[in-house]
Amino acid sequence: MRSCLHSVSLPDRPILDVMRRAAAAGYRGVELNAETLPWAGPHVTPQTSADDRRAIRDAARAADLHIPAVGAHIAMVEADPRKRRAAADYVLGCIDLAADLGSPVVHILSGALSPGHSRAQAWPWFADAVAETTDHARRKGVLLAVEAIAGHLFCGTDDYHRLRADLPGVAFRVNFDPSHLIVQGEDPMRVVDELADRIVHVHLKDGAGRFPAFTFPPLGRGEIDFPALVEGLRRAGYAGSMSVEYEAQVYGFALSDDEILASGRDFLSTLEIA
Repeated sequence: MRSCLHSVSLPDRPILDVMRRAAAAGYRGVELNAETLPWAGPHVTPQTSADDRRAIRDAARAADLHIPAVGAHIAMVEADPRKRRAAADYVLGCIDLAADLGSPVVHILSGALSPGHSRAQAWPWFADAVAETTDHARRKGVLLAVEAIAGHLFCGTDDYHRLRADLPGVAFRVNFDPSHLIVQGEDPMRVVDELADRIVHVHLKDGAGRFPAFTFPPLGRGEIDFPALVEGLRRAGYAGSMSVEYEAQVYGFALSDDEILASGRDFLSTLEIA
């Protein structure tokens, strides 16, 4: 397994600075955030210029950094079909970006249900979006992965099984983030035990409490048994990146950028992840 820093962990720094700092702190990879959050803008988007893409590639090469994934998170089950089309196009653009940067994985989420719309209505919208984006990713030599998010349409392990049954010919993959499962009262080990063959990227983020009253505290201060999860992943043959995704500042756990980098790298070391 390889150590990685999700760039959303340092949201206020330019991506080249994030990469430089991550390499200096001993990380072997940097995951690129393409999501707009209330507290953080994206580091890359489909509109990232050719010059900026070249600079990212050059920085990764110079620092011997891998770019294991692009987080193309955007709500894909909006009630307005024009917004759903725009979201799918955004993901398609992120797939093109990933291919340009040599990143093997793009991961997506469903988004929450729009008021007044049912799960039965929204599920086919997301299934269709997954089928379209997975096909585009395949043609670009990229893997399309889905992340289950607390409070969203697609939120748990059973949703992976349902989507696989609904899309038997679509080779979507799993972006495994145990924090969103633990805060829903679900055992994250189910994903390892039942879906290991589809896991292509892993987020390292802790969770505590139960949705909607939950937090994502610093690693080791939540409820996730990370040694057991990592051991399960190793047994299953997972050898990809373990990406530290620090969002604890949103829940009152304020650390400096240097502390975020050091604490994440130290935690990876306790799990024997180089």
